[in-house]
Amino acid sequence: MTTAGVKRFALTSDNASAAVRAGERVFLSACNAVEPDGTVRGLGDAAAQTHAALDRLAEALEAAGGSLRNITKLTTCIVDRGFRTAVYAAIAERLKGVHPVSTGLVVAGLPRPELIVQIDAEAAIPRAPARRIRPYTFESWHGQGFAWQGSMVLATGDEFFVRGQTGARLDHSGTIGLGRTVEDAGAQADLALENLTTLLEEAGSSLDEVCKLTVYISDRAYRSAVYPMIGKHFRAVRPVSTGIITNTFARPEVLFELDVQVLRKDGGHAHERLRPYHSSAARYGHLGQKLDCEFCMAVKAGRRVILRGQTGVGLDEVMRGAGDPAVQAEQAIDNVAMLLADAGAAMPDVVKATVYVTDRAFLEPVNAVVLRRLAGIAPAFTAVIVKGLASPELLMEVDITAILPEGRR
Repeated sequence: MTTAGVKRFALTSDNASAAVRAGERVFLSACNAVEPDGTVRGLGDAAAQTHAALDRLAEALEAAGGSLRNITKLTTCIVDRGFRTAVYAAIAERLKGVHPVSTGLVVAGLPRPELIVQIDAEAAIPRAPARRIRPYTFESWHGQGFAWQGSMVLATGDEFFVRGQTGARLDHSGTIGLGRTVEDAGAQADLALENLTTLLEEAGSSLDEVCKLTVYISDRAYRSAVYPMIGKHFRAVRPVSTGIITNTFARPEVLFELDVQVLRKDGGHAHERLRPYHSSAARYGHLGQKLDCEFCMAVKAGRRVILRGQTGVGLDEVMRGAGDPAVQAEQAIDNVAMLLADAGAAMPDVVKATVYVTDRAFLEPVNAVVLRRLAGIAPAFTAVIVKGLASPELLMEVDITAILPEGRR
């Protein structure tokens, strides 16, 4: 399926595409061990499920003209830290020499209760070989019993892919803020943002090319310490953001992890940042939160449009659908349509949708709304169950990326 320079491959039964290619970039649906006939491969076997997920990724990338060697970033979600050794050993076996950047999360659940692991990968098929900044090889990753090859940044002609940043020092000598207090979470965020600044400078980029932040924390109480650190470092850059509370991370001492989307300036022109706002003036559920950050609702970077995570809070700052995930999802997609229009885009331009829900019971009604509203578009699609969102009232959140047709800016 092709739409104005965007090619969509391997349409699935849930109205999504396994892969969507726009230029060098490939957007992928998350992959797990669910087979095309609906059965789950490798029941109870973390390694077998990982290989199944990688098989699905390989098929999707081959359809788009690439291979597993084109993976630039992995976001690997597992349901228990005890599965890490088997999962990552399997990934390392299949991706030897690739050196992707990565983020590792322990989540509340995956789309089927039998699932142990789900891999949400990013990929690019660049015109020139990607540059790897600070590649590394460990025989035993942080003493966890598996070998691992990765990079801190992977740079293509259009984009910088960055490893999830935590309170770990860049020289791999350890993590700061070990007391698990609110202040420790703030210290970890401060160091993570210092590290991000350093890595982007080494790669030939800077914070003002950052389009989106995905902020992961392990307790909602940490928000009050983490977000002021984001405000301190980003100042008036105004990225879009999504905030997720996840069960835990790769190591128990990690309280905070930051993912970023970083795109090169188009022809040297600054990215457009639409509907700017100060976080202390925003509503998260029915209430505001005193978080000293400058954000925006949408970033337009060349032909790409990246939205803030959308919830049941309307663009008028009114919360709708209290206790009802389907109503919240309808409001979220109403917001998406309006924000895309602000950027000169429309729903058919959507290439990737990621759904977060806070309870397995919410997954079916939320996915039904999102996929119905995206009917006939077939974006890459990911769904995951998380511990929480910015407010307890928020039952779902959806991340959206769109690509403007060629010739439309």
